[in-house]
Amino acid sequence: MRSAATTLVVAAAALTVMTGCSPAEAPTPGGHPSSAPTATPTPVPSAFSAAVPQSAATLPPVRQAVAPTRIDVDWAGVTATVRPEGVDDQGAMALPPDPSVAGWYRFGAAPSSSEGAVVIAAHVDAVGYGVGPFAHLRDVPAGTTVSVTDAAGAETRWRIASVDMLEKQGLPWGSVFRVDGPRQLVLVTCGGAFDTTTHHYESNLVITADPA
Repeated sequence: MRSAATTLVVAAAALTVMTGCSPAEAPTPGGHPSSAPTATPTPVPSAFSAAVPQSAATLPPVRQAVAPTRIDVDWAGVTATVRPEGVDDQGAMALPPDPSVAGWYRFGAAPSSSEGAVVIAAHVDAVGYGVGPFAHLRDVPAGTTVSVTDAAGAETRWRIASVDMLEKQGLPWGSVFRVDGPRQLVLVTCGGAFDTTTHHYESNLVITADPA
């Protein structure tokens, strides 16, 4: 299923935010702040960037946003805790090690923002944890409702517009981390074939949703 071409370009942009999504990755603990300052991402995270990104601590905050804490998809019982994440030392969007916990890109739009793309991503599986809830989204139909609850208890509702399995390399990715333009929710996890040499999945499952 695919939406209009412009939506697909934005969806394709998200395909490189995952840091491997590999079941070979070792889990590490992490915190769960309830809110975080947001700023224009400089640079935008890329799983294939050779440069270490500017430290998140040096990015000037442009507003205080209430972080999402939970996502519920009206499909196959998909639900996950959400916590804020930035970029890792490889230049990719950082992700919680536990696939049952999704990461919200805290330098992008928040669910309560009046514009921009809200990026929420999770591993599909991981050693020590098993398969995560986002693994069930491969067959989610367009039109399905997604609810995102933030730390203030506010809920935003979204309707899935497109579901695409996209190869990770060779596609545009920058515009998905925008903080302006129409409001949109982008969900990302890994999928497709698993490369036993790199220990990464070769594709990303990219889901776009519009305000309901």
